[in-house]
Amino acid sequence: MVRLITSVFDRGGISVLVGTKSLLGEGWDAPCINTLVLASFVGSYVLSNQMRGRSIRVDPNHHGKTANIWHLVCLEPGDFGPGEDYELLVRRCSAFVGVSATASTIENGTERLGFGHPPFSREQICQINSHTCNRALDRAGLRQRWKEALASGTNKEMVEGLKTTEEALPGGFVLTNTIASLLVQAGFIFVILFFELLRRPIRVRSIPDFFTYVEIAAAIAATVSLPWALLALWRFIRHGTPERSIRQIGIAVLESLEYEGSIDRRAGEFRVYSDRNDDGTVFCWVGGGAGKEQAAFLRALREILRPIDNPRYLLARSRIWRIFREDYFAVPDLLARKKEFAEVFANKWRHRVGPMQLIYTRTPEGRKLLLRARVHSLAAAFQKRSEHVSCWK
Repeated sequence: MVRLITSVFDRGGISVLVGTKSLLGEGWDAPCINTLVLASFVGSYVLSNQMRGRSIRVDPNHHGKTANIWHLVCLEPGDFGPGEDYELLVRRCSAFVGVSATASTIENGTERLGFGHPPFSREQICQINSHTCNRALDRAGLRQRWKEALASGTNKEMVEGLKTTEEALPGGFVLTNTIASLLVQAGFIFVILFFELLRRPIRVRSIPDFFTYVEIAAAIAATVSLPWALLALWRFIRHGTPERSIRQIGIAVLESLEYEGSIDRRAGEFRVYSDRNDDGTVFCWVGGGAGKEQAAFLRALREILRPIDNPRYLLARSRIWRIFREDYFAVPDLLARKKEFAEVFANKWRHRVGPMQLIYTRTPEGRKLLLRARVHSLAAAFQKRSEHVSCWK
């Protein structure tokens, strides 16, 4: 019976079939399917992927085939969340990749669908449905978006990386604290040395001689203060953009994990990559090694960028003279297991990012600072968090 109905369906005698998850799950083959409507509550990766596989197979009789996969979701309007159906959709989409509706990228997650973030009003739901229907009718545009997205990749491969917003990066910390403090130091050294040279008794016979001496004093003071200014310039070059900043943090994490042992340098050539997406977010990933090592790197990087919870060690820089703001970053769990690993990470951070103090939070003094860090990162808890995504690069 299944073979007979499938044959009629292939020849166009039937345009719509309703099947159970048992039929769609495995063993049924109909390459002509170009639309699949999932009206099921199945959320597991294996079974959902098997059902999706019914429609995304290549049709030898239609080389330009495209397939639309619909996920039916019942939303609950209001401020208390969109409901369990939407959470099921988020869980499904986190495992599957597809072309983005807003940019020339291929990635997983619901971000690529382009309908924003909950809560959704009834008007927004109607707009999303209308926009989705119009996009589904444009099959030629779907093929074009896939071609553009595939051509945009530099390495031409799917990579696992961390996607985050610019606000989650320590760019303000680097620019405001580290670079500003270096420039202030250079300025103080220049001013003190310049006026100290002018205070020395000299014999000036004419005004041109006096100006010549002032120029010499300024040149000496500038030469002495130059290393601090150059260091500030070097920090700015490394952290002038969000993608550069997250790359320096990633290198510090990679080198620390190599010392700790979670990443074996002998297993492959590792390199940290980063770039900026069209929507303003920053994407960072590591090339080389096995999936286990890449997962360890991404997990550690995500722990640094998320709001402070209850880390064993903290990287802290307190407010100084009410000029520089406070900044706190958690030491990843893999590097917080031993004091030795945490100190190595702190040294790598000071070299790559800027000066910070390593704090052990399991003492009374450390607990007070941890509570202060939690209050300081309270606003960050309401911001969009970093995501582990698969993306075409």
